[in-house]
Amino acid sequence: MTDLQPERSETGVQRPGLVLLALWFGFGGGAAEVTVRLLRRFVRHRFMFLSDDVIWMGPVMVTILLLVAGSLLWMFQRRRARPLDDLLLPLFLAIATLGVLISYPRLHWSADAILALGIAYQGTRMIRRRRLAFERLVYRTVPILIGLVLLSTAGLYATRWWVSRRDRSSPAPDAPNVLLIILDTVRGLDFKGGSLVDAYLPRLARRAEQGVRFDLAFSASSWTLPSHASLFTGRWPAEHRANWSSPLDNRFPTLAEVLANHGYATAGFVANTSYASRETGLGRGFQHYRDYEFGPGEFFRSSAILQMIGQDLGLRRIIGWHQILGRKNADRINRQALDWLGHNQHRPFFVFLNYLDAHAPYLPPAPFDSALRALPGASGRDQERRFRSTWQRKLPPGPIMLENRVAYAASLAYLDDRVNRLLDSLDTRGLLANTLVILGADHGEEFGEHDAMGHGHNVFRTTVQVPLMIWRPGETPGRVTMPVTLRDIPATVMSVTGLGSSSPFPGRSLLDPMPDSVRSELVWVPGLPPDYGVGDGDQVSWIVDSIRVIARIGGTKAAFPVYSDPFEGGREAPIR
Repeated sequence: MTDLQPERSETGVQRPGLVLLALWFGFGGGAAEVTVRLLRRFVRHRFMFLSDDVIWMGPVMVTILLLVAGSLLWMFQRRRARPLDDLLLPLFLAIATLGVLISYPRLHWSADAILALGIAYQGTRMIRRRRLAFERLVYRTVPILIGLVLLSTAGLYATRWWVSRRDRSSPAPDAPNVLLIILDTVRGLDFKGGSLVDAYLPRLARRAEQGVRFDLAFSASSWTLPSHASLFTGRWPAEHRANWSSPLDNRFPTLAEVLANHGYATAGFVANTSYASRETGLGRGFQHYRDYEFGPGEFFRSSAILQMIGQDLGLRRIIGWHQILGRKNADRINRQALDWLGHNQHRPFFVFLNYLDAHAPYLPPAPFDSALRALPGASGRDQERRFRSTWQRKLPPGPIMLENRVAYAASLAYLDDRVNRLLDSLDTRGLLANTLVILGADHGEEFGEHDAMGHGHNVFRTTVQVPLMIWRPGETPGRVTMPVTLRDIPATVMSVTGLGSSSPFPGRSLLDPMPDSVRSELVWVPGLPPDYGVGDGDQVSWIVDSIRVIARIGGTKAAFPVYSDPFEGGREAPIR
């Protein structure tokens, strides 16, 4: 066979050509991958970390992969007499089977590949013995497979449209807007134990002088999902139980739900598509929620095989690319939020923004990366080493610590500039005059203070003390030195919006007069996954007056003075 056109088989039935076989195996294999991922999500309680659009992106991407592989095979064997579909069958069957096996990761990818080849070999033999039946099956079921995918996609988009268009009660005409900004992975302490805001967020520090700034603000957990869940529900992690494999369920109302039911237009724009996506339950109550980006990166990730290839650190090192697939930077978050606000000013709004630019791998854009590029020996290889060491959560040797600190500081500089630009744009549009702005972080980051890197493995202040600033129209600027918890943000919003009397959230308003002492106000239960290389199991922390206690569940306790030991038995971030 010398072209891509199908030929007649010995039975007189036209053999499926490259395109038809790619559609059949692509939509069939892609749908099987999506089904397996959904089963892992709902039966084994494992997040997919993929957009809901995978229900159509997956089949389309697998089909494209097969078309590319089939075209290369055709170019290789075009001068041979063997029919093309005889070669396509084992190739397509092996690729489709491998994708399904990788979607349910139980074995090493090499074992999955061997198993897929064995299945393809046996499957091809069975198909050839029943060639006519198979050819008829392909012709009859391709439209059905495509139709099922289209029908599922239509249902998905219809549901989103219905959620965004539901009628709500009318809010008070002078109800204030609410803007909640969360800087993912931004700690409250700098590398010497002082204020990170003053050291690395100068623009936001100047803005903080116009509002209320909190010097000792603590998140509800040392990693993203339980911390955000507490931000939205006002409940401690031990209450809402959102965890590594458990989404936020519907036992407690969220801030977005309550405000939407009082007539607010609600929208969320998140860059952390792993643990702040709609899949985690954090999108509940938002009429518009932008998590995964519709683009090449998300298409690439929708195929299990391509996602595995894209995550290979060795390949990343070879091609010099270390960014997270589909990652959204602050510029994109700003554009999405401002575009939505430009079309939704007919009623008070609640907008939630999540910025991921300070999260590992720390890869600040130019010109903010100038200090990183100026380091001796800094190169793509060093970026790879930083990427690898950061995600292993181990204290790296040699100069990597310095590179990580410099890269983190540069990422903060970019974030400081872009968030300040967003606030300037809102001010220019006249939207800040009647807007409650809350700016905080979901957790911090360790840089070797306790012989580890990253977050989620302990509840020391490096991972749970965060910046917190609040601007309210007519609010007298001030500074709060008492410890506070971001769990009180929902109660604060309800109080400022005048809905406090109907608030379902526990806690107190952060803008009310501070109590004389804090007792048992701050608690975290991180719930560490078993594959973490650091950490000592689940931990709890609380403050009694000026003493902070850390307890390991079923283990030891330690107490530290809040005002004189910022590293809590650790040390200034070392460089070694």
